[in-house]
Amino acid sequence: MKPTEFVKVNSQFWGDHLRSVSEHLPGSHGGELPGELLYPRMMVLTETPDWNIVELVGVSREYRSLEVRRQKADSIEQYFGLDAAAPSAVVTLPGENLFKDATIATESGRRTLTSSFPAAENIIGGEYVGPGDQLLQFAPGNYSTFDRVLLVHTADSSVRVHWTFFALAIHRSEPAEQYLNFLQNYISAAPHLDPVGTLTAPLGSDLKPAGFASTYLAHGLQGVDQFLEDHESILLSAFDATRLIRRPSLESEGAELTPDFILERADGSHIVGDLQLPLLESRKHRRSFKSPVADGAAQLARYEDYFKSAENRAFAKTKYDVDISDPRKVLIISTQQPVAPDELKQAAAEVVDYDSILRLYLAAKS
Repeated sequence: MKPTEFVKVNSQFWGDHLRSVSEHLPGSHGGELPGELLYPRMMVLTETPDWNIVELVGVSREYRSLEVRRQKADSIEQYFGLDAAAPSAVVTLPGENLFKDATIATESGRRTLTSSFPAAENIIGGEYVGPGDQLLQFAPGNYSTFDRVLLVHTADSSVRVHWTFFALAIHRSEPAEQYLNFLQNYISAAPHLDPVGTLTAPLGSDLKPAGFASTYLAHGLQGVDQFLEDHESILLSAFDATRLIRRPSLESEGAELTPDFILERADGSHIVGDLQLPLLESRKHRRSFKSPVADGAAQLARYEDYFKSAENRAFAKTKYDVDISDPRKVLIISTQQPVAPDELKQAAAEVVDYDSILRLYLAAKS
């Protein structure tokens, strides 16, 4: 299937399917749904020499026509952040493969979920955990489908957490007609109250407009301070924290460092975070990054060094009433941002995308 056909088939199919769901299900079966339906906001279509990939991203309270983004990748491994030279994988993918409401993680990644993201336990689902050097190894085959799947990569001290709303990789040799039949059969087999391409929010979730009604920051419409204010409850729940300090000003020997946020958890530990998102720094200036992961990791390394000094820790204690020692480092990136294996390894941090933050928040409310 040519990339132009792939774009046409997916645009038509997913637009018709999600529009039909949004127009019918909440009204006629609203009383039967366990919570509010959430929809994707963007469709990312990726072309590689051997594969076509579609991924639905963004988490929104209402259905609007999907924005479409087209891009190219050198390989399917590059798209999924895999090391093609790695000797072993947690899961090998020959033929046709389906993962739904599941978690694929390295053994180290699975332990990190338990210790660092307690809410993730509510969305683990089927577990595919192993000692492999990478998560996935693609073999010749037609379809690999990831439907609400949590992917947890690790490299040395780094971890990458990525929740996929829906992603499907199809070999380019597959004809458009057969691909469309596959999609139709897959959609038809889903439970009526749990249609493919949607997510049900738990009752009582605080679905703030900033988090669940925007195009998930794709256009950089918010400032950093406003983002942190609007997302305070989301960040606290996602990271099992009790306090958020927004953009603290940390002074040392005449210099000043300003992390985007510090989180204090119930166990007394702390998280220092950097937002590699297209947020507004001022009315006319939006954050932009040549290398989001590398740039964010460099910032986090500076914050880590800052808290190695007893004098600096005392300053933070006096000014913000936080006793920080050996904080976790978290880098929040855009959902569509790829993370190469060498970037992840060098980051020495937890790398989490925006959609995954929203999903962890919802999981905490389950």
